[in-house]
This record gives sequence, structure tokens and C-alpha cells, in this order.
Amino acid sequence: MSKLTRQNYPYYLLLPGLLVFLCFFAYPSVSGFYYAFVNWDGLQIRGFTGWENFRNLIDRDDFGLVFYNTFLFTFVTTFCKIVLGLLLAVLANMTLKSARLLRSVLFMPVMLSYVAVGLVFSAIYDPDNGLLNQLLAWAGLGGWTQSWLTNEHLVMYSISAVEIWKTAGFCMMLFLAGLQTIPNEWYEAAKIDGAGAMGRFRYITLPALRPVLQINVILTLISGLKVFDLVYTMTGGGPAGASEIISTVIYDSFAKGYYGEGTAANLLLFVIILIVIALTHKLITKRGEGV
Repeated sequence: MSKLTRQNYPYYLLLPGLLVFLCFFAYPSVSGFYYAFVNWDGLQIRGFTGWENFRNLIDRDDFGLVFYNTFLFTFVTTFCKIVLGLLLAVLANMTLKSARLLRSVLFMPVMLSYVAVGLVFSAIYDPDNGLLNQLLAWAGLGGWTQSWLTNEHLVMYSISAVEIWKTAGFCMMLFLAGLQTIPNEWYEAAKIDGAGAMGRFRYITLPALRPVLQINVILTLISGLKVFDLVYTMTGGGPAGASEIISTVIYDSFAKGYYGEGTAANLLLFVIILIVIALTHKLITKRGEGV
């Protein structure tokens, strides 16, 4: 019987990956705290401006709308993706002959490019020739047809629906992994005690999925706050700024050469994400301890 040997690798083999991380991730992140307070054109710094970049953001006419749209998109998509992902996970966890095929089909939208999805749904949402309005008219619901991407009251909900369709499968897979770790003996014991399907779901499934729920909520909140490519592809922030979000403001600031302002907006987004995630973690942990 051969002995298992443990080979020790020298730590300097980590240096290439560490250098890449420091140069392209750590340094840009840390330097952003400095560049947010200066006036720079991307090549040279023209002076320290203090809080002026942040004041310029706050003085924007659409400042309130930008934050409203960002948080609206984040919380609508987070709630719907969590609920839909959990329902799909329960469905995919059932003993079916086509279970693997079902899981693959439900997860497939996650693998698609955001740009491709945005372009396809822009065509689907077209008010004149789009598939959605044509289906509504064919079903006798012509009164429900809308200008989905040019109506300022509907545009964020229309984009949110696309995000939910595309990424609910990711939440489903995380929940599905959690469901498969729950011992069947727990459910069998609950059945013997007379617990119904809803009782087993409430008192066994949900508590057992709390760690997965926390991960899912945090990841979906972060992706919602950072969303850019889907919004930019579908509307570019329009109509008339009705779908502007923090990420599109950052993009526009850099595109116009306002690098300090763009960095300040990026830093502000970073702080918002930290606060939201910290509050979410504290809330979920506190409720978990109370159960």
C-alpha cells in the first residue's frame, strides 16, 4: 500500500496571479477613493476639488430619479427572482423523468449575453411590430398593448421583467442545491406527525434554506444595484432619462470626460452597496436567530 505524500509548492508561484489582482483590481479600487476628490482628465490631475464632484452629482436635475430607478429595479428584481427562483427550484427538485432537461431549460437564459438579450427584447417590446403587442392583440387584449420602452411609467418595469426572466434560473440553481441537502427523514418524520405539504415547506424547507436565501438575496441585490448593460442596450437611459440609473450616469460622465465626477459616482455606488448588503445581512441574521 503506497503512502500518500503531500507536496509543498513554493509561495512564489502565487506571485503572477497576485500581481494581476493588485494591478487590475486592488489598485484601481483603492485609487478611486483619491480620484473622486480631484479634477483629472484621465491623464493628469488638475487640482484637488474636495466634495465638488459629489456636489455636481447631487445638483443634477435627475439626481432623485436616478436613485429611485436604481432602487426600484433592484428591489423589484430581487423580490421576484427570489420568489420565482424558489418556486422553480421546488419544481425542478421533483422526481421527474425529464428533471435534468427541465433544469437545463430553466437555467439556459442565465448563459445568454446581456447585450443579445437586450437587443432581442427591444424587438419584442416594439410597439408597432413587436411580438408582445401582436400576441396581446391576437388574444383579444388589444387594450393592453403599450409602448413598453418609451412609456416613462412602464420602462423600468419592462426592463425588470427581462432581468427576472434571464437570471431567475441562477437563483433556482442555488435553491436547488440547498434543497438536495435536506434529509428525506425530516419530511418523513413530519408526515408521521401529520404535517401537510405547506407545513413541511414552512417549518422544514424554509429554515433549512436560510443560508442559501441569504446568499441569493445578497447576490441579487448587488447585481441589481450594479446593472448597466441591459438598461443601456434596451433604452440607453431613455426616454428622456426615465430609465437613468447610477451605472449609466457613471458611463455618461466618463464618456463626456468628467472623470472625477464619474469616479465619485462609482464610489457612491460602492458605499450604497456596502450599506445595503450590511443591512440585509443583519436583518436576515437577526430574523434567523429569532426562529
